[in-house]
Amino acid sequence: MNQQGNINNETDDDYISDHSEPIPDSQNQHHRKRTVSSFASSIVNNLVSRPCWFCEWYSTFVVKHSWCFLLLGFSICIALGLSAILLRDLPDFNDPTKGFVPRGKHTLTSRLFVLEKIRNKLVEQLAAAKISNKSKISLTTKSSLLINQINKNHEEQEGEIDDDDDDSDYDVPLNEIELKVDLVSNPNACAFVPSSRSQCLTNQQVYTLLHNTTDLMKISKTIEEQLYKPNEHMCTSIDLNRHYEVYFESSDKSSPNLLNIDNLLSLCKKQYELVELFQLHSTCHYTLPEMVAYFSNKSDCRQLNANDINIFIDRIQRCHALYDTGLLRLAGLNRYRAAPIDLFQYDSCFRYNFTFLTLEYLLDKTFLSTNQTRYTAMWFLKPTKPIITANGSEIHNANSAHDLFIEHFYQNPKFDDDKTRVSALNFMDIRIPSAMKQIRADMFFVILAISLIVGVTIIYLRSITVALMTNICVVLSFACAYFSYKIIFGIDLFPYINLMATFILIGISCDNVFVIFDAWYSEKLDIYNEARLRSRSVEFYGKLTDKQEKQYRRDREYTAAILRKRLIARNDSEQHQKDQTGEEEHFDSIKNTDLIRMMKVNDEQMIQMLIGVLRHAAASVFVTSFTTSAAFFTNMISRIAYVQLFGLFMGLCILFNFLMNVTMIVSFVIVYEKICEPLSARFGLFNHFPEVFDKIMITLTRLNHAIFTVYIPRIIIKLRYILIIIFLILGIVGLFIVFYHPKLTPPKSRRYQFFQLSHPFERFEYQMRDEFLSYINEDKDNITNPLLVFIFGIEDTDLVHPFNPDQQRYIDNDNLVYNKKIDFYDPDTLRWFDTFLKDLNRSELFTNVQDTYAHWLTIGQLLRGFLTSNSNNDIKYNENEFFVPSTRNDTMIAMNRLFRFVSDSKQVLSSNDGNRGSDNFRLGFLPDPKTYYLRAFLFLVNMNVTFDTFSVQHAYYQKLEEYFDKRLEQLELSEGLNGHVYEQVKHGWFVSSQFLFYDLMREVIRGTYTSLIFSMVFAFFVLLLTSGNVVITLYAMITITFIIADTVAIFVLCGWELNILETIIIIMSVGLSVDFTVHYGVAYIKADWEKYQAHIRRTSNALKLFHLNNGNPIEQLLLEQVPQKTKKLSQPSLFKRIKIWHKKGNLQRFRRIKNSLIRVGSAVFIAGFTSFLAGLSMSPSKLTSFSQMGFFLMLIMFISWLYATWFFLPLLSFIGPIDKFADIPFSKLCRCTKPSSTNIVETLTTNEDEQQHSKAKLNDEQPI
Repeated sequence: MNQQGNINNETDDDYISDHSEPIPDSQNQHHRKRTVSSFASSIVNNLVSRPCWFCEWYSTFVVKHSWCFLLLGFSICIALGLSAILLRDLPDFNDPTKGFVPRGKHTLTSRLFVLEKIRNKLVEQLAAAKISNKSKISLTTKSSLLINQINKNHEEQEGEIDDDDDDSDYDVPLNEIELKVDLVSNPNACAFVPSSRSQCLTNQQVYTLLHNTTDLMKISKTIEEQLYKPNEHMCTSIDLNRHYEVYFESSDKSSPNLLNIDNLLSLCKKQYELVELFQLHSTCHYTLPEMVAYFSNKSDCRQLNANDINIFIDRIQRCHALYDTGLLRLAGLNRYRAAPIDLFQYDSCFRYNFTFLTLEYLLDKTFLSTNQTRYTAMWFLKPTKPIITANGSEIHNANSAHDLFIEHFYQNPKFDDDKTRVSALNFMDIRIPSAMKQIRADMFFVILAISLIVGVTIIYLRSITVALMTNICVVLSFACAYFSYKIIFGIDLFPYINLMATFILIGISCDNVFVIFDAWYSEKLDIYNEARLRSRSVEFYGKLTDKQEKQYRRDREYTAAILRKRLIARNDSEQHQKDQTGEEEHFDSIKNTDLIRMMKVNDEQMIQMLIGVLRHAAASVFVTSFTTSAAFFTNMISRIAYVQLFGLFMGLCILFNFLMNVTMIVSFVIVYEKICEPLSARFGLFNHFPEVFDKIMITLTRLNHAIFTVYIPRIIIKLRYILIIIFLILGIVGLFIVFYHPKLTPPKSRRYQFFQLSHPFERFEYQMRDEFLSYINEDKDNITNPLLVFIFGIEDTDLVHPFNPDQQRYIDNDNLVYNKKIDFYDPDTLRWFDTFLKDLNRSELFTNVQDTYAHWLTIGQLLRGFLTSNSNNDIKYNENEFFVPSTRNDTMIAMNRLFRFVSDSKQVLSSNDGNRGSDNFRLGFLPDPKTYYLRAFLFLVNMNVTFDTFSVQHAYYQKLEEYFDKRLEQLELSEGLNGHVYEQVKHGWFVSSQFLFYDLMREVIRGTYTSLIFSMVFAFFVLLLTSGNVVITLYAMITITFIIADTVAIFVLCGWELNILETIIIIMSVGLSVDFTVHYGVAYIKADWEKYQAHIRRTSNALKLFHLNNGNPIEQLLLEQVPQKTKKLSQPSLFKRIKIWHKKGNLQRFRRIKNSLIRVGSAVFIAGFTSFLAGLSMSPSKLTSFSQMGFFLMLIMFISWLYATWFFLPLLSFIGPIDKFADIPFSKLCRCTKPSSTNIVETLTTNEDEQQHSKAKLNDEQPI
């Protein structure tokens, strides 16, 4: 619908004056005392609100050189965008995890990056030692320098390690008699140490758990051949680094159990189909039908029958008790390197690892208690060596796996035979790469959003060129922001979430363009109304149609009729009562808005109109742009690079879009007025449409006019108390939900959602991982008693800038910052380390410290051995105490010998060889590779906690930090003023890999609330300067608070948790929620509430003189009957004066409310609607980040419009400021105005008081 139906009531008819009379000095004095309560009078006082030389020069320049200004802006923006593209690499979205974690000073994740560098240093030294000594020690990328010397018991338990174990030990024949003989001969031998480590599980106990029987599995040669794959390990273990996982469920929801013969045969058929599809005939695969067949000694699952299922269930359940002890799991996990317990290796619970694989990977967690399974997985391992096709491409990589998924599994019922169907997928962990590929496909929604915006703009402004220009400015704003991001700031990391700036920017840009064009046509309408008042003819760009000609004449007659009606009923009390409620007819109402568009204006009029546009529109556009960009810029407070960079880029986009609005869009308005409007009028572009289209457009225009000038103001004024109460309650309920119950909480899961939960990859991540024991136990192992590393000698300074993670920085040719104050050869320092380790062992915060301390004692023994050449020395030494050399020189000698011994020996083990570090990787030293001078020392302990929730993690970390600080304080107090050990060790720090999720959530929470507070504070000050009124600002802040509260409350009720995307959304809500409220607030303050009363205040003689000279005979006859004098009223009482003053205040409030809706009501609605459509276009996206952002845009626009229109305006109509109440006297703070030229609109007053009043208001509205 055309916006001109809204602006047609914005004439300043009460400003019409006769400039033949001079302005008296008293009026100038009156003008100087007026308070200018506007945004521009505070920030851009000399540019917008009050006339000044720059504003006049700028308007004149734009009008005279609009084409040059527009082309110059185009050229600059295109040049900047191309330079950024050509001079810098394009964004790489293949690894979205870059910047996804907190990084920077005081973050735990930065410590983890430093720890990784330390490990890499250790790996380099160990690799060098391996090459020089030609050892066969296998080192992984996470290995560290581990000391495991002189521990014979540990060596006996660990034995020799052979990574090339093919489970050949299973091929040794053994009968049941020999098994029982071994059992009788070794009944009390230790078979297994449970996870509780309380006591050893003996052979007899294991035999008892197996119900005092043995069940030796018979395996045919055919099955053995299937298990043995050439160039592969035997199929008795699953390598999680190279696999396809396909999860199935029953198609019949009434019968979900897969352990029936029909479902198993269906799964068996699909097993063969998948082997063909994946081209994995020569590698291992594990499926439930195949495993059921193996337990019945059948090599083909197509031979299964119902009895085989019973045999399978009985054999698996027989091992139930043994599985609960953890023995089966330990034996199964050790399948990579060594056999489990030799005594029972042929039993069905251990034979070929079938039971472990079945329970952990093929059956869901409900099987052991129900003998049923709702889900099952098929595992297919890819070859260890890459396979190259004939065209030279490699199969079984991320790209080929994604292609397989799209072609055969995505929205494809190929594997649904009405018995079983695919439930979830995990193809070599390609979920993240697939999400990045989906981003490119979802760019289609940008085109959809632009198309919707173009459609709405065409309907609203009836102009295709304006719609195209709006979207061009969005693209150019994006290009300029990209140039600043890449070239000026030099940032390499460009998160994929930055692409969502396009959708948000489209809505914001449309909002600004609608406000600017509404203001332009409003100024144009003033000229049209002035001509109607003066009964002057109006020139048009083209020839009017018959309808337009008739409408033009009706407008003139309607104006005269309204004026006549006011004059006749001036003293009518009933009419006066209508005026009190703000319900009146306005002379500037028009029926056909095409007349305004077609009206011809000259350059001088355009200059004056452009000044009016800057005055009315620039303030709103400025404040909305700067508050929104400031809200995004507050994201920089966060330490998460994704959040920071999105806020930075989005803020830059909005600022550049504002600059284009006040430059290129303003220039385009002039070009459009000079070229497009004449062409449209001359050729009658809209006259060639069918009559139905014309009727629809007229109906929409009239409906728009009726809604925003009649019905909404009437509802707001009459129902203001009810509306205030309803939305006040809703706002309080929103605050209750967000902060009390159920409240916004950190995520319970460490997983990050990329696709919708119905997507097969997300179903695996969020459902199947919680259904199968392999993943459940893995997660449990990770969070139960996790390792904690204490590090001394290296600062926790991450030299990599979070915005450029691929660029390494070096200090002294090293990427680590060493603490040069610490001296590891100082005997006092070694004694403190010994004391500290003992204290750790006594603390309840840690566990397994005794293992670490045992290694520490071993180091002491080695140092003592390297210092004494004679074993029968006389030095008294307690083996339960750490040996500290007497002097620093002795310590240095012993340490150097120790490091050389370790580098020359084979007693260096991988950190992955032990049980989660319980036996190895307890101590580490980082010496200089050339001088062997010790530069860093680290040791590990286990934390006595289960990191299952954020609250537990936070509480434990606080205790841990307090504990470490107290130990340092005790050291400082014990040493006194002359102490030196404290200065050496005070820079020590600790970290754990489990702190990654905790640190992320901690920074999310801290950054969210801090940024939210800062953005709210900034919005408060900007609103205060914009409105120039304290009351308006307070009402606006209350409204914004309720908008944010209700928006976030709906998110909470929808199950959203406080993650990275939600953090961005909450902070962004401040900037987006302020727009509509600001538009209404600025319009309320700037409203000329007296302009509709100007004609009533005029004397009868003046009005009759005007209309008798210009009106028709009927008007002249009626006007002659108007009484010229009224009865003088008596002085009212004090009570009546108070009542009159109160009613007068209401009158002003109501008129200001109506004027606000007339000026910006429809523009605000359409702007919100376009942003709503931009969000709607994102909602079908398969990516969660896009769809959630779309849902947020729709919700925030809807709630913002509701609260701004139905809470903020009723609040103003109830107790809104009137006159100068709560105004900030900017005019006294900034006096820079000077007399200016006359207005194009003249008033028709003859009464001296009327002249003074009109001219005083004229000075406020003076153009430049």
